[in-house]
Amino acid sequence: MEVIITHLSSDFDSFAGMVAAKKLYPQAQIILPSSINQNVRKFITLYEDELPPLIDAKKVDFSEVKRVIIIDTKFASRLGPAKDVLYNKGVEIIVYDHHKKSPEDIRATHDFSAEVGASTTILVNEIKNKKINISPLDATLFILGIYEDTGSFTYPGTTSKDLEVASFLMGKGANLFVALKFLNLSLTRDQHDLLEKLIMNCWKIKINETEVLLSSAEMPKFIEGLSVLTRKLSQIEDVSVVICWAKMKEKIYVVGRSDDRDVDVSEVLKTVGGGGHPQAASAIITDMNFEEIERKIIDSLKKNIKEPVLARDVMSYPVKVVNENVSISEVDELLKKYGHSGIPIVDRYNNIAGIITRKDVDRAIGHGLSHAPVKGFRSHGIVKAGPNTPLSEIQNLMIENGIGRVPIVEKKKIVGIVTRKDILRFLHGRSYEDLWSFFTPEVRNILKVISDVGNTLKYNTYLVGGIVRDALLKIPNFDIDIVVEGDGIEFGRELSKRFKCKFESHQKFGTSVIILESGQHIDVATARVEYYKSPAALPTVESGNIRQDLARRDFTINTMALSLNKKNFGEILDFFGGREDLKNKKIKVLHKMSFIEDPTRIFRAVRFENRLGFKMDSQTEELARTTINMNIVSELNGVRIRDELISIFSEVNPVKAIKRLGELDALKKIGIKRKINDRFLEELKEILNYYDMLKDFYSMEGDEIKKWRLIFILLLKGMESNEINRWCAEMKVRKKDMNVILETYRKWDGVKRALRREIRKNSTLYNLLSKIPAELQVIACSWGDAYYKNVKKYLTDLRNIHLETSGETLKEMGYKPSEKFGVVLAKLFEMKLDGKVKDREDEIRMLKELMNSPKV
Repeated sequence: MEVIITHLSSDFDSFAGMVAAKKLYPQAQIILPSSINQNVRKFITLYEDELPPLIDAKKVDFSEVKRVIIIDTKFASRLGPAKDVLYNKGVEIIVYDHHKKSPEDIRATHDFSAEVGASTTILVNEIKNKKINISPLDATLFILGIYEDTGSFTYPGTTSKDLEVASFLMGKGANLFVALKFLNLSLTRDQHDLLEKLIMNCWKIKINETEVLLSSAEMPKFIEGLSVLTRKLSQIEDVSVVICWAKMKEKIYVVGRSDDRDVDVSEVLKTVGGGGHPQAASAIITDMNFEEIERKIIDSLKKNIKEPVLARDVMSYPVKVVNENVSISEVDELLKKYGHSGIPIVDRYNNIAGIITRKDVDRAIGHGLSHAPVKGFRSHGIVKAGPNTPLSEIQNLMIENGIGRVPIVEKKKIVGIVTRKDILRFLHGRSYEDLWSFFTPEVRNILKVISDVGNTLKYNTYLVGGIVRDALLKIPNFDIDIVVEGDGIEFGRELSKRFKCKFESHQKFGTSVIILESGQHIDVATARVEYYKSPAALPTVESGNIRQDLARRDFTINTMALSLNKKNFGEILDFFGGREDLKNKKIKVLHKMSFIEDPTRIFRAVRFENRLGFKMDSQTEELARTTINMNIVSELNGVRIRDELISIFSEVNPVKAIKRLGELDALKKIGIKRKINDRFLEELKEILNYYDMLKDFYSMEGDEIKKWRLIFILLLKGMESNEINRWCAEMKVRKKDMNVILETYRKWDGVKRALRREIRKNSTLYNLLSKIPAELQVIACSWGDAYYKNVKKYLTDLRNIHLETSGETLKEMGYKPSEKFGVVLAKLFEMKLDGKVKDREDEIRMLKELMNSPKV
C-alpha cells in the first residue's frame, strides 16, 4: 500500500502538493488529515467530483503501508495519527518539503526538499520536467498552493523557481479568479467574534527595536481560520510580526506570522513544539496554560530577534561638509566633483547648521545668485539622527519628511550621513556564502589574524579584490588584498608585529605591504574615494569608507568584499550587483564615465573577458568603443598601457584578447599598425604553439624568453626601426627589452636565409642560433620543417654543451696568458660541438696540441 500524507491543519500548499504527488505516484492514495483549513475544505466541497479520491485518515490501516509520500513537512509530530507509518518495517519514505532543515527532520529514503517558497513548486516542477498532463483545475489548485505560501510572491522566501512554475501553470489554464476567491474568503460570524477578541486582547512589545504584536483569546468551540485572522490582525495593527494563541475546547492553537525577514517565526514557535517556515508557523498545545505560553514565546523572541541595524552600521563617513559662508558656486563645484546630490552645512564651530541639495543650488544659480553664501539657502528644521538610531527609524524619517538623506549627529558634530542609497545597498547588497572552506588552511589562518588585528584597533576590515571574485568562481587565488576603514599603515605595522615579518609602507597612498616568511604578500590599503580631474589622468585620492572604496573599482565583478569584522564575519558585501554579473558572465562598468576617467580599464575588460570567458555587456562595450573613438586611449601614460599589454599578452591564451583589441580598434589607437586579421591571428597561434612547446628549454639557465615580448615583436613587424624606437620610448619599454625587439628585426632575414636547410655541422648551427634572441628562434620554427628541426636540435643537443676546461686550466698547464688562450678555447669548443672532443681528458690533450701548433 502507498499513501500520500501531509501535516495537520492542511493548507492549500500541502493539499495541492498531495494532488500533485498523485500525478507522480498514481498508485498512491491521498490521505486527508483530521484537520483542514476552512478555505481548503470549501474548495474540496465544491470540486470533490473532479479531484482524485480523498481518503479519511481514520479509515486507513497505516501498518499495511510500504511506501509513504510526505508533503510540506519533515516533522513527525505534525502528521497526527499518520506518523505511525514511519515505524513500519522496511517502509520507503519520500519527502517533498520547502522548510529549512532541522535536527528533528524525518529520516527519508528519498528527500526531494528544496528551499523554495512552496512545496507545490517542487512537485509541479517535476511534473513539468516529466511532461505529465494536467487539467486547468489542477493548474488552478497548484497555483493556489503557491500563491498562499508565497503571499502572492511577496514573502521573502519566494524564489525565481516559484514564479517560473506559476508561469507554467498559467500556460496550463490556471484560473486566477477562482484562486482569488479562495484566498480571500469572507469571515464567518464566529471568525468575526474571534477576531474581535484578538483585537481587544492584543498588546505590543519591543524586542531589540523590533515591534511584536501578541494576542490571546478563549472560545467555547473550535473555529477554523486562526491563521487567516492572525494575518488580518497584522494588517489592522500594521505590525510585521504577530503571534496569536486561542484556546478552543481542550486545545490551544498558536499561529505566528512574520513579514520581517530577520524574524523567523518557525524558530520562535519551536519553544512550544511548533513548526513551519520563516513567515508562517503554528503549534497545537495541550499541556500549557496561557501564562506559560506567553513566557516561553517572549523568551524565544528575545533569543531569536537580533539586535537592530543601527545608523552607525550603514552610514557613510567621513562626511563632506561646507561652511555656511561658502558661496553657491563653490558648493556647485563640490557637488559635481563628488557626484553628490546634497551636502551638509556647518557653522564656524563645525556644528551642523543645515543641508543644501542639488535642486537648491540649481535654483540659486538660476536666479543669478552664484556669489551668495550658502547659509541663505539651507534647509530649516534639520531632520537628523544619532549613531544608535535604528535603520527602520531612519527609513521612517525619510518617508515622513520626504527627504533622501539624514545626517548622523553626535554632540552637535556630524559624524556620518545615511542616504537612500546607503539603505538600499545595505538591504539588497548583503549575503553569505561559505567561501571560508574554499580558502587553504594557510589563508584562513592569515585572515583570522587580520580579523583579530582589526578588532584590536577597532577598524572595520575587509578582504577585497580578485581573491573574493575568484573564490565565488571556485578559482584558486592567493593574492590577499585588505581594505581597512582606518589607517592602513598603522594596521599594516601592527599586523607585521603579529607575524614578526617584513613591513613596507607608502605614506602618500596610505598603503602598506606585509611580507611573510613564506613569501606571501599581504597588501593593506586605507579605504578611499577617488576622483579624476581630467580624462586619462591619475586619480586624486581621499580617505573614505568601504562602499566608496568599492565604488572606485573598475568592474562590478571586482566590487565585492568579504567582511572580516567580528559582528558580521564572512558576510559578502555586494553593493553593485557583482554576483549577478558573475552568474551571467558579464563585464560591466560601474558608471558611464568609467572608461573616460581611466581608459586602461578597456584593456582590463578585454583581459577579464579572455581569462574568465566573460563578455562585456552591450552598454559597457559601447562605452569602450566611444572612448576609443574619442582618442582618449592615446592620451594615456605609456607605462600604464605597457603594463596592461604585458598582463594581457602574458595570459595562458592571449590570441582571443588580441583579436578583441583589434575589433575594438584599441591597438590602432596606441600606434600599432599591424592588421589584426585572420591571417595574422593564425600566424600568432602557430608561433605561440611553438612557444608552448619550447618554453621549458628557456626556463633553464641560458637565454631568456618573454611571451609578451614575442607578441610585441609580431605586432610591431613592418614598422621602420625609428618608428619602433619611438613607440618603445613612448610605452616606456625597458632598454633591454627594446634592444631584443630591434635585434630580432635586424637578424630576421639573415636567419631566414641561413636556416632554410637542415644544418648538419653542429658548430655552424650553434654559431648561428646562439647569437640571436630566443624570440627569433621560436618565430623561426613557424617558417617550415627545416627551421624547426634546426632550432630543436640546437635546444636539445647543443645549447647546454660546455667546456670542462678554461683559461685557468691553461695556466695550470704552465702556459702564460695571451690572446691565443681565447682562440684556442674557441677552437676547442667548436671541436666539442662537432664531437671531436668527448671529455676533460680529451680537452687537455687537445689543448696541448693547439697551444703548441704554430697554425693556431
